[in-house]
Amino acid sequence: MKDFMGFWKFWKNGCPPCANMVQSSKGKDNLKPLAMVKSGKKLKVCRIIGGRGVCARLAHMGIYPGVEMELLCGGCDAPCIVRVHDVTISLGKGVSQKIMVEEISG
Repeated sequence: MKDFMGFWKFWKNGCPPCANMVQSSKGKDNLKPLAMVKSGKKLKVCRIIGGRGVCARLAHMGIYPGVEMELLCGGCDAPCIVRVHDVTISLGKGVSQKIMVEEISG
């Protein structure tokens, strides 16, 4: 919840937070779109490439920079299915290409 409050401060100040926040421990070179990751991986959302509408919709679902998720089904032309905050969500290919993630161990 603490990460979301930091995200919300950026949002309230009128700055598009998703485009500017990059929360990667390994640098930008290690980021991949969610649509390109194989199933069964634990991931950390590092960046969302999109406008206010996409960022707001994803934040409302609990997906924002810094959050960890598990990819249950993905890596093909079908929608990605992720588990975030103990909730299972299906994301279309277009949206999943805008979510930049890095794999985390464990």
